[in-house]
Amino acid sequence: MKLVITTIIVLIAAALVAVFAMQDPGYIMITFRDWTVETSFTLFAVVMLLGFIALYALFRLLIATGLLPKRLRRWRKVHGVEVGRKQLEKGMMKLHLGQWQAAEKLLLKSAKHQELAPLAYLGAARAAQGQGVESRRDGYIQLAQQKTPKDSLALTVAQAQIQADFGHADQAIRTLNRLPNSQHKDPAVLKLLARLYSDSGDWPGLMALLPQLRHHKALPQYDYYKLEHLAYSGMIKHIARHKDAKALWEVWRKMPQDLRDKEDIVADFTISMINFGQGDAVEEILYRRLNKKWSDALVYVFGLLDGDAEIHLARGRNWLKKHPDNPVLLLSLGRLALRSHQWEAAREYLEASLRITPNAETYQELGNLLAFLNEQPQALECYRRGLALTSDGLVQPELKTGLVQLAQSPASESPRLESAPNPA
Repeated sequence: MKLVITTIIVLIAAALVAVFAMQDPGYIMITFRDWTVETSFTLFAVVMLLGFIALYALFRLLIATGLLPKRLRRWRKVHGVEVGRKQLEKGMMKLHLGQWQAAEKLLLKSAKHQELAPLAYLGAARAAQGQGVESRRDGYIQLAQQKTPKDSLALTVAQAQIQADFGHADQAIRTLNRLPNSQHKDPAVLKLLARLYSDSGDWPGLMALLPQLRHHKALPQYDYYKLEHLAYSGMIKHIARHKDAKALWEVWRKMPQDLRDKEDIVADFTISMINFGQGDAVEEILYRRLNKKWSDALVYVFGLLDGDAEIHLARGRNWLKKHPDNPVLLLSLGRLALRSHQWEAAREYLEASLRITPNAETYQELGNLLAFLNEQPQALECYRRGLALTSDGLVQPELKTGLVQLAQSPASESPRLESAPNPA
């Protein structure tokens, strides 16, 4: 019925056109370069109509066969991904500039495209973290995981990385610990855990991680040895704060031999043991290390040894042959002589040290000795000169040796004024 009505309408329209065309067919001329086409308007109109009908029929045929929709969908998809990729690039640039809100908006727009969604949601999570909205950050991470469930390890590492970059090391460690045990051996996980333990000062955790880092070669060799050095150094200070001499000895015995030759490791270990009242136990370690390789920092520690000061003094005097003008060695010998009650020898060593390098700490030791010897004016002059060298009063200053600063060293034992006999 619809076709019959359409046919009748077309025939009526054709009849009307024919009537008008018979009265005046019209005239059309089309020129293009050297070409000229002349025809009646009626014929031109009929040709245009037939051309339109032919194009319409072709278009319907393409739709019916499914060719045109596929191509349109493909074009729209390619065009859409290109737009999304540009939005992703702009969003990442905003992200690196710290423009969190603008970056989040652009990245969420690009996340509408399946191919770009994981990276876009990760970037949006970083932008949310930058704004301090942790709930939104975690939501974006979950969306990224839903888009690529097979890459859950990579996304979990990325989440922990974001948390770590914004100073939330504890959160990042908990995130990584939620991974299955089989994924804990992944080099990327081990490497990030090492950084997190180091940043948070979790030295026992880092120590426990070292064997896995080495076995799975998660770090370049140089970086591993550097981290190992840091771990043992931190562990020594950690145990020292808990005052556990037995645990400290255990760490020392397990320590690789090359680390037991490091100046800072030896200094931290021996100072801690001296603070535990076990100076005699580490005297041999210091003596052998100093004979092997000289160190002003370690000879300073040698002067703090408790126990049999006369034996320590006798050993220390052997180094004067090679280092007669070393002010740190002379200070240490002066301290050991004080503990041995060799007052004149102590005075000579301390005065010799000051002639080479004036130092507030040495002035304090000499001032204490002179006060004990009832030479009050000379003692006051030593205190005055010592105070002039430091604005912090009678405290242990940094030695002018360019080496490590032994800030945790115990104060040296001065002569006991109330109990020592009067030398006069």
